[in-house]
Amino acid sequence: FAPPQPPIQLVSAWANGAGGQASRLTAMDSSDEEKSSSSARDNGEGDAAGADAEDYGDADMETEARDEMAAEIHQALSPGDYVRRSDRARKTITRYEPEVPQAREESDEEEGESGSSDEYIPGKRRRGRRRAQKQQEEEDSWARRAGSSLRTVQRKSYYESDSDDFFDEEDRRTQRQLAKAKAQEEEEGHVIEQVMDHKDPDEGSREYLIKWKGSAHIHNTWVTEDQVKDLKGYKRLQNYMKKQREIEAWYKVAHPEDREQENVYREMKRAAQEAYMRVDRVVSRKEDEDGDKYLVLWENLPYAECTWELQEDIIDYQRKIDLFLERQDYIKQAKRGTWPANKSRPFKELKAQPAWLAPLGLELRDYQLRGINWLLYSWSQNRNPILADEMGLGKTIQCVVFLGILQKMMHLYGPFLVVVPLSTLPAWRNEFAKWTPFLNVVSYVGNKDSRKIIQEHEIYYGRTKKFAINVLVTTYDLVMKDKHFLGPIGWKYLMVDEAHRLKDNKAKLYEVLDAFKTANRLLITGTPLQNSLKELWCLLHFLDPHTFGEYEDFEFKYHKVDEGKSIGKLHDALKPYLLRRVKKEVLKSLPQKTERILRVQQTPMQRRFYKNIMAKNYQALNKGDRKQSLMNTVMELKKVCNHPFLLPAAEDEANEIIKAETANGKSYKSAMMHQVITSSGKMVLLHKLLERLKKAGNRVLIFSQMVRMLNILGQYLSSCGHRFQRLDGSMPSRDRQQAMEHFNKEGSEDFCFLLSTRAGGLGVNLATADTVIIFDSDWNPQNDLQAMARAHRIGQKRHVNIYRFVTKESVEEKILERAKKKMILDHLVIQQMDTSGRLKVKKSKAAALNCKDLTKILKFGAKKLFDEDRKKAVAGSEKTEEGGE
Repeated sequence: FAPPQPPIQLVSAWANGAGGQASRLTAMDSSDEEKSSSSARDNGEGDAAGADAEDYGDADMETEARDEMAAEIHQALSPGDYVRRSDRARKTITRYEPEVPQAREESDEEEGESGSSDEYIPGKRRRGRRRAQKQQEEEDSWARRAGSSLRTVQRKSYYESDSDDFFDEEDRRTQRQLAKAKAQEEEEGHVIEQVMDHKDPDEGSREYLIKWKGSAHIHNTWVTEDQVKDLKGYKRLQNYMKKQREIEAWYKVAHPEDREQENVYREMKRAAQEAYMRVDRVVSRKEDEDGDKYLVLWENLPYAECTWELQEDIIDYQRKIDLFLERQDYIKQAKRGTWPANKSRPFKELKAQPAWLAPLGLELRDYQLRGINWLLYSWSQNRNPILADEMGLGKTIQCVVFLGILQKMMHLYGPFLVVVPLSTLPAWRNEFAKWTPFLNVVSYVGNKDSRKIIQEHEIYYGRTKKFAINVLVTTYDLVMKDKHFLGPIGWKYLMVDEAHRLKDNKAKLYEVLDAFKTANRLLITGTPLQNSLKELWCLLHFLDPHTFGEYEDFEFKYHKVDEGKSIGKLHDALKPYLLRRVKKEVLKSLPQKTERILRVQQTPMQRRFYKNIMAKNYQALNKGDRKQSLMNTVMELKKVCNHPFLLPAAEDEANEIIKAETANGKSYKSAMMHQVITSSGKMVLLHKLLERLKKAGNRVLIFSQMVRMLNILGQYLSSCGHRFQRLDGSMPSRDRQQAMEHFNKEGSEDFCFLLSTRAGGLGVNLATADTVIIFDSDWNPQNDLQAMARAHRIGQKRHVNIYRFVTKESVEEKILERAKKKMILDHLVIQQMDTSGRLKVKKSKAAALNCKDLTKILKFGAKKLFDEDRKKAVAGSEKTEEGGE
């Protein structure tokens, strides 16, 4: 909530600030932002985190551990260490966080699959060591103060490691001192942990809602400043008051639309805080001198914030207590069935809906019931299959009901492990609660403390080895982090959502999951083949290593996929393992979708910067330089195609133009908007298209690979008065879910939803939108198809229009051409599983990018670009000569 900044400082904010209502949800106040960033980090989050760990391997897991420790230490700094962020769009005060080096942030690489950023690891290690050394010095300083001032030693042990060798004796002594100081401090009485809100009951008097340390939000108290002046944590109240003064100063000069958005944000914040006082789940029970106490998980809060509560304090949630007691009784009485792998399992085809669905008011579609029967038959044959239905056909529902049938009919109570991307985890949890409420489902997420509580209270019944859960849902990253705890558990069924993440048998995630002790496995993906047959073999090998042995044998049999006999053999081998249905075959009532490719011209500024980058890399292009260098050049050209403001030099140039225009009396906002729109051909087209779509009552999803491009788009939408939400890999799971719910709720005024292609393209249901804009195409066409399927899916009632922006005569046209070739391989192997005729398409085998390919992509359109400028120069000189004559 920063006051308006000097005009000329704002250009960089267009590229660096995360504008819009959605991003502000992650910064409710300074303490909330700490929780959000901590949650995103500890949950492994972004869909990003799983990809990072997979690509970097063990070395990066060590770096991540050091970075977590660095973040914890900075989180413990004095509450006075807040600084105002110079990003006007955020309008908030944020805590200083240690700078984390990022490789090619513009391409949203943290959400990607490429391993090309390996070259950055040594730098990360060095910076990690330097941070750790500096933090050790700071902690030693805190330890020296521990004996004299308990107020300054409100700390915990920041260095946690599984290895005792990491510490020397002085470190252990420091830990003991800090722990002792913390215990003494907690004995002294109430400590202010967080200031949640304020109100003015009478003129001139203000009260503050205080969250007390160690207590749940139901015990929050309204107090005046005088009442808490002498309590520990008073500094937090002072910071809150200072922040409110800045907000009030900004409010007096802010634009009416900005004030309205601030009011909406404040109400959403209060609504979110009310949820913290609702019981989500009762986790455990114990007896003490005060009576029975229940360990309570609060709504929208992590397990680390569970608290022990007396029954009378949560009497309004007696139903939650009853459900906990029912689960306990069920565990004691359940007779568990076991089905050895080497014995025949029963199979009885379901002719009708499972009996428990009717009372719930639910009904499966015919093709979904057939899919569940197929899963049951595969289980009866002890075969591990791939459910490869097209995106939007309800694969999640089929899997959830299938597990319910295993429990209800086959008496197979689990435990079942479901591994999903972070962005889809709330959707999985909701579907379990909706379709199989009788299953005990636990979400294994959160930081180390949260996961420890789950391990101690949720997995097993008491101190026995009886499993208390039916289903554990977790993310890729946490599977790798806690492989030593999760791996040895005898999982009766393993499901992996968005299973194309297992396309590399050398990747960390693949190796970890493959080592898990499982009876049966299921892979769930709408895109089983993305680039090559090797990826398909990796999935099949994960499921059945005996049938699909070495890749060399697989390749020898099926490498000629453009020949009828070879593709026919491959189809025969896949049929028992793969079920694939598409929307046009099973959803006759689903509205159609139409994709249009809109080619745009570069603006003069874009042409100039595009030529400069090509000229600068002339030597590398002619020599066919190393792949990484060429790839970096491609990324720079893609930035130019999107918006020149993604380059620092273009920002400086725009600043100078805005200076001149404001000096001549033009308003800053008008000058800035003019530069943002007219500097990019895509922005010119988008501006005209959105005006038309809004008048027609359409709702729009806008996808981009580049996070900084989403920032520019967010600022543009805010300035135009378009309400929008946002989702990218940096957002915690809770905020992602809130953004989707706000967009989808009935009567929502949100017009647009900004999404990063890879984080927002996985398992997100936004069927309330009917228009999709692909601002920049992905190298992998399946990622763009995933993005389109966010709107074109079950529940869509309108025709879906898809607009793909492509810059003429640029690298983007060549990337699109290559993507089409990849789609041909998918069409031959997967889409034509039910055909057996001759195939007309030839030379469809997709190869990995090499230097030669990259050079061709870079040179595409460049000759014409330079030739046109030469022609203009010649024409200009001829006119000059004529004028002279």
